[in-house]
Parts: sequence; structure tokens; C-alpha cells
Amino acid sequence: MKQTDSDDVFKITLRNDYAFKKVFGTEENKTVLQDFLDCVLNIPSKDIEDLELLDKEFHNDSVNDKTGILDVKLRLKDGTVIDIEIQNRWNDEFTQRTVFYWAKMYTENLQKGEVYTKLPKCITINIVGKGFKLNGLLHSEYRGLEKHLHTELSDELEIHFLNLAKAKEKQSAGTEPDEKTQRLVKWLKFIETDDKEVRAMLADNSPVMEQANETVDIMLQDPKQRWLYENRMKYEHDKASWEHFGYTKGLEKGAYQKSLETAAKMKSMNYPFDDIHKITGLSEEEIEKL
Repeated sequence: MKQTDSDDVFKITLRNDYAFKKVFGTEENKTVLQDFLDCVLNIPSKDIEDLELLDKEFHNDSVNDKTGILDVKLRLKDGTVIDIEIQNRWNDEFTQRTVFYWAKMYTENLQKGEVYTKLPKCITINIVGKGFKLNGLLHSEYRGLEKHLHTELSDELEIHFLNLAKAKEKQSAGTEPDEKTQRLVKWLKFIETDDKEVRAMLADNSPVMEQANETVDIMLQDPKQRWLYENRMKYEHDKASWEHFGYTKGLEKGAYQKSLETAAKMKSMNYPFDDIHKITGLSEEEIEKL
């Protein structure tokens, strides 16, 4: 793919959820997604073949810069449902948030009148950019275990965290104990970086990663995709700024009024309700009245 001078200035990172979904959440890149999942999940590679992408909104080009997180949703051929989300920054609500969305994903698959045994296994994979606080691991996997015996209650609950900052610290993927972990480190480095030379080096001798890199190169060449990428970046920066300045109730005298003003502005810009609630602290009723 031919590069232009402007490409040297314009940088892309897959920590941007639009770019992440463009690389991992499209039909033409299913082999890329399969390779990534093979590194993360402790299941036979053959079980990841023929995966089905569930969220077609992205493909219909109806995504805009004010939507929520552009996660990647899929179903394996055994019925397992998986949701992959890229999160630039850890926050104090993220543990509860991921459990809540796992539970929602789990229960929404039960149709009226069906028995509970029809519920599929659900897996969430959270890729965290900065500030991961639960532990110092590169890859954490949480399940429901008995406190004393450490036996599993059910295999239907499975939540993964992938720590991009930990991957960035590693000098070489070749020092990992097994081949899958080495590949996972390379993928996480590929996702984390905004340096095209680093991506090219990581993709060397890996046809699947080279395919992913080609997708990034196409984004660099397409003005519309670059515009969507930049707007998603602006959305993330704006959200981080609101969180930093703490537009929540009770911070100081007049904070409530400020929260109302912030919520009204966000609502006029079509921000999702969850983001307005999280940033301002206002209730659903208070936001609906604006």
C-alpha cells in the first residue's frame, strides 16, 4: 500500500474502538478475529472456525461519532456468545460495568418459555489501555469458583481482561512460555501502538497480522474512514475531559446546576444516556426532563 507524506503525521491506533472494529469486526477480516481469539481463549482452534459476527450495524455504515462503545459481538458454532470491548482507560466502575453487561448478554439469549439450560455460555473480553488495577497480569480470566475448594460452579461465566500497558512493557514476545502467549503479546502490541513501523515489524512473517495491517493502511488512505476515526478520538477526549473535571452532583456549591448544563449539552450532541449519567451523576428522570 502506497503511503503519502500526510500518513507520516496522521497516526492510527487500534485503541480507538472504530479502528479496532474495522480490523477485528468485519466479515472480510474474520480470519484476523479467529487468530486473535485463538490466542485468548483456552478452547480448540477448530471451535473458533466459522464464527458468526452478530452486530451488523457497523457494516450498514450507520455508526456515527456519538454512539457508545463499538464492541465486537460474535457467536461460535457451539452457541457460545462473545463480546470484545476496547477500553482506553480503566475507571472505578469498570468491574461492575463489565459484570452488568455480561449478565445482560447472558439473560437476553433466553427466549420466553425456554428452560434455563438453553442459556448459552457467554464470554466478555475487555482490552484495557491504561490504569488496569485488578492485578499485574497480562491476561486475567475470571470465573465463578467455590471459595474454599476453588471448584467451578459453571463454565457459563467467563470474563477476560487484557492489559495493553503490560504488553507494552515487554521487550520481546519471544520470551513468553508458549507459542499462543507469544502471539497474544504481539497482538496486544499491535493494538496498542500508533507507530506504523512497529506494526509492520510485528506483522513480519505473519500473514494474518499483515492482513490486519493492510486494513489499517486502507484506513489511512480513505478520507471518510480517517474522519470517522478522528471523530471517535474526539469523543474519547471529550469524555475523558468531562470525567477529569468531575461534573457530578455534590462536588461543590452550584455543581448540580453545572451537571444539568453539561447533561443538556451532551443530550443535544446525542451522547448515549449511560455516558450522560456516568459523567453528570444525574438520574434518568432528571436527564429526560432536559
